[in-house]
Amino acid sequence: MLFGKAKKGFTLVELLVVISIIALLLAIIVPALGSVRKQAKSVICSSNLSQLGLGFDMYLSDNNRRVFPLAGIETDENGQVGMRWYFGFEPGSSFSLPEGQRLLRREKARLYPYLEQYDSIEICPSFPYAHGRYKPKYQTKWMTYGANCKLFADLREPGRDVVNFDNYPGSSRAMIFSDSAQVNTHQSPASPANPMFEEWHVIEQLGSAFVHFRHKEKANILFGDGHVGRAAAEPGSYDHRLSSLKIGRFGPEVAF
Repeated sequence: MLFGKAKKGFTLVELLVVISIIALLLAIIVPALGSVRKQAKSVICSSNLSQLGLGFDMYLSDNNRRVFPLAGIETDENGQVGMRWYFGFEPGSSFSLPEGQRLLRREKARLYPYLEQYDSIEICPSFPYAHGRYKPKYQTKWMTYGANCKLFADLREPGRDVVNFDNYPGSSRAMIFSDSAQVNTHQSPASPANPMFEEWHVIEQLGSAFVHFRHKEKANILFGDGHVGRAAAEPGSYDHRLSSLKIGRFGPEVAF
């Protein structure tokens, strides 16, 4: 009886070579995929800002071109006095609650009636919620885009009032919303020895670091004419308490 030759399998050396080739390919492909994911998140963020811009323009059309305020004391339909932030209503009963348990009625956000998916549009997909130093403020995610505090008046400040957008100097070039966050060291569980970060709702021209440069050290920006651009941080402006998170401020090239 004749027998054919036995089929030859992989030798150990050949198997190791194949494994090495696969590992090399993975080393090349995985970082590329990570870069693609980050770019996709940045694109979604830009789209979010564009939609916020459309909602903002519709709000202006319905309100004689007057810009809504950052914050002010109001009473809701149930007689509850609280803070009407532009991103929602916080009842007064919430103020004494611990961080992370505070209440926020997001349907009371100024732009909520104008945006069908407001609950997702206000959240940048690159905001690092899974980071170990993230500190929640409310029982829900809230606003990851800060508003220009020079344009949007805080009615709690003496002498401040809402402005007519068309009369605002350089309104078409002005920053409206941008990626934001802040380092917190004064509200438990954060402390000076345990700095944490959170979403933030306002961006200042000078002083405090509230811009979050989370897209390859750039921040996406909605401008007054409706276009979305990007800018880097003013050199040396990153908040040193959590410098790896790239929370800083804009330089003079970004108009307020």
